[in-house]
Amino acid sequence: MGSHTWFSQCPHCDFKKMIVSSYDNSYFDVTCPICGYLRWTEERVPEIHDIELAKHKLAEMDAKERNKAIEQYYEDNISLIARLKR
Repeated sequence: MGSHTWFSQCPHCDFKKMIVSSYDNSYFDVTCPICGYLRWTEERVPEIHDIELAKHKLAEMDAKERNKAIEQYYEDNISLIARLKR
């Protein structure tokens, strides 16, 4: 019982700190704080133009900016791309 969290590479925008969590060995929660990829009970794949924008932004960002994006995602559950679209 319990949960475990680790980082993996996003299959869409290639961000290397996509969050993967396992809960009680019964299900996995996969989220990318950059492009918005989400997989839990059903998969939500970002639009192609959102993935391309995420890749472009990642190339421009330094480590500090990436960490800030992850922190903001933890605070409000909104990916960087969704935040930029607002």
